[in-house]
Amino acid sequence: MSTTDRLHVELNTRQQDLLLEGLRYMTSSVRLRREDPTEETVALRREQLTELRELAALIEGNATAEMAVNS
Repeated sequence: MSTTDRLHVELNTRQQDLLLEGLRYMTSSVRLRREDPTEETVALRREQLTELRELAALIEGNATAEMAVNS
C-alpha cells in the first residue's frame, strides 16, 4: 500500500481508544529505543514519531467528528 492509498474503517469508541493506547505504547518504544545517535537513526526516529503523531491525530479527529455528529 503506498502512502497515498487510503483505508476507510468504522471504529467504535472502544476500538479508537485501543488504537490510541497502542500508538502511545509504540511512541514510548521509539523514544526509549537505545541506539547510537547517528544522523540516520535520529532522522528515522523523528520520522517515526511524526508518523505516529499524525496517525493519532487522525484517529482522535475522527473520534471528535463522530461525537459531534452523534450529539
